[in-house]
Amino acid sequence: MFEPSQSAAIDAFREFLPRAGRDYAASRNYDYGPDQRHNISMLSPWVRLRVLPEWTILRETLKQHSPSVAAKFIDEVCWRTYWKGWLQQHPGVWDDYLEELASTRRAFQRRADYEKAQIGATGIECFDAWARELIETGYLHNHARMWFASIWIHTLHLPWVLGAAFFHKHLYDGDPASNTLSWRWVAGLHTAGKCYLARASNIEKYTDGRFKPDAILANEPRIPETSFSRPEKVPLADVPPLPQAGRLGLILHEDDLSAVDWLARASKPTTVCGFFAEAAYRAHDIAERVIDFRRACMASALPASAKLASHTESVIEWAVHQDLDAVVLAEPPVGLWTPIVPELRVRLEALGIGLHCARHWWDAHFFPQAGAGFFKLKKSIPQAIEQL
Repeated sequence: MFEPSQSAAIDAFREFLPRAGRDYAASRNYDYGPDQRHNISMLSPWVRLRVLPEWTILRETLKQHSPSVAAKFIDEVCWRTYWKGWLQQHPGVWDDYLEELASTRRAFQRRADYEKAQIGATGIECFDAWARELIETGYLHNHARMWFASIWIHTLHLPWVLGAAFFHKHLYDGDPASNTLSWRWVAGLHTAGKCYLARASNIEKYTDGRFKPDAILANEPRIPETSFSRPEKVPLADVPPLPQAGRLGLILHEDDLSAVDWLARASKPTTVCGFFAEAAYRAHDIAERVIDFRRACMASALPASAKLASHTESVIEWAVHQDLDAVVLAEPPVGLWTPIVPELRVRLEALGIGLHCARHWWDAHFFPQAGAGFFKLKKSIPQAIEQL
């Protein structure tokens, strides 16, 4: 379904682009089924890795559609940026999620209701179909994700963290920010007084009658025991200027494969190393298919002469062998890379090699607007368009 290459991403984008305006706005909420995805872009697995970065999508979209006509599509592209920027300023939410997930997994290890939900055997037809679709394809329509999460939490009374982990494991486009925070929102933990409840009539309408839920879906939210609390907000990290002298190496990671272009232009590295942190993926129980897709996307993005490393030791060996004075990388968002950067910095600095993170102008523009709700970020979209 998703070929791990930039050329495949570009082809899919070009095919969708004529429909990114009024057609998308009118029909994007409909889930016609896994074989009928003409009404949505299906670009998210590549966007998540920035094989196809957000600024490229907006620039090309606005060559064919006005900002007003393409507003819904532009908003959806920017939602992923919003989630990343929000979590970047509330990193404790990710830490709390991991802690709660570990304890909840132990408690639910052999729970039959949890096992049935994961394999699509609950007896709720639509929910079971979506569970199987996710496992088989690594993808779900965004509306189906909301319905699924609502039924998981409010109808089946399963912990939201287990549902978030289930999605994170199987989704090609799953990332810590958009996935974790979307599940928190459905559960009623992200915004005070707001949660999401799936309704049978809504499911029937927006699946075009494919599903007519006869099960009794919850009509009252089941707020998790971890009740809403306003998480601590921390300032965005300062990003000092990149070094202008010495031998520089570029480390490419899967959270921003576009850095092979924009950061290479800014830093002019003498060598490039892709670092696919496979151990982190396995520690987070990510599906093999997702690991293979992202590793292959990275391999496709790297220059022919570049090294592809899978663990820290290989990166250290590369930096020493290349006699580097410093390495640069795109600032990773909060998530799997959160513990990797400090460890890598300590190891490199012990060898006299500096590590410098860079923030793309897109993130530098939007992240400060993402500390609260989406509306503030949305108001800053026109200024970003002016920079394209």
